[in-house]
Amino acid sequence: MACTLPLVFLVLHGFLSLSAADQCDYYFQPGTDFTIPLKYTDMSSKEITWKHNGNVIFKRKNGMFKPGKAEDILDDGSLQLKGLALANEGTYKAEVFNSDGRSIKEQSFRLCMKEKVSKPSVKFTCSAKDVTFTCTLTNTEGVTFKWSKNELPLNGETKTTFIIDLKQLKERDNFTCSAFNEFSMEKSDTIKPTCKAVSKSGDPQLLLGFDFLTMVGILAGGGGLVLLLIIITSVCCCLSRRKSQMRFEEERELRLAPLTKTQHPYHPEGQTKHPSQPEGQKQRQRPPGGAPPGSTGPRPTARASGQAEPQPRAQARGRPPQTPMDDDEEQPPPLPQPRKKGPHPPRQ
Repeated sequence: MACTLPLVFLVLHGFLSLSAADQCDYYFQPGTDFTIPLKYTDMSSKEITWKHNGNVIFKRKNGMFKPGKAEDILDDGSLQLKGLALANEGTYKAEVFNSDGRSIKEQSFRLCMKEKVSKPSVKFTCSAKDVTFTCTLTNTEGVTFKWSKNELPLNGETKTTFIIDLKQLKERDNFTCSAFNEFSMEKSDTIKPTCKAVSKSGDPQLLLGFDFLTMVGILAGGGGLVLLLIIITSVCCCLSRRKSQMRFEEERELRLAPLTKTQHPYHPEGQTKHPSQPEGQKQRQRPPGGAPPGSTGPRPTARASGQAEPQPRAQARGRPPQTPMDDDEEQPPPLPQPRKKGPHPPRQ
């Protein structure tokens, strides 16, 4: 039991050491330059040594460089690496000594190579309930993924696959996949799912190629505007027609005004003007037999004279008044007078 505890401690320490060794402090791309920072002050009188995976790659002692060159190190002890490749990966260790050769600083760094991310591509697979999108990449080591829908990021989607329900998918939706690491980022081409189920689910939500609710609002507003224009046009037509009728009535009254004044002359109140007798009646009143004026005819009886008087009044009521005759016109002949009775002469 006493030997088991130290053995467990050594195993755990070994695992911790391996995990720490796997962690990278810095990354580089192939063919680039990189500087491992040390940032130690007062290096003018100090000796420094850099090791790569336990092998000495730079040493400065008493102003002499072996191995290495003066341009491989900065004033603060930082190491400059140029034209890096896969062989430059590993652990770098810096040791600083004083003039007596005693170590005064030690620091280790792990350097890892990262290639530039290649451009990803997106593929999709349709099913009866959902659509699965897959982002494919040449090398996925150390790469983080990010999905976007209609140019808007989808939070929480950082895996190579992405699944969406058909109920949430519309026909015009598009998707992209982005892949990035510590040095670069690449974005895939835009892709639109063409599943039959996607088209059917998107059709009820579209109207004339636009969102259903949006088109309903547009059509409702347009219909109200058209109805308002129809009402305004109808009112204007009615007003115009009414004005035309009123203008026609006014013109008609103006045309009939002279005729009305001629047929109905104005008479002062309290005066009654009897129309003159027409010529035909004047001629008919002459005595029969063509007797000349001044001759006496048969005496009319009282009944005949009483019946003849109302006739001009009836004619005056039924016929319109006539204009008076001038003095130059022919005067009617005088009516025959009855014979006067006188004393008879004595018979002889």
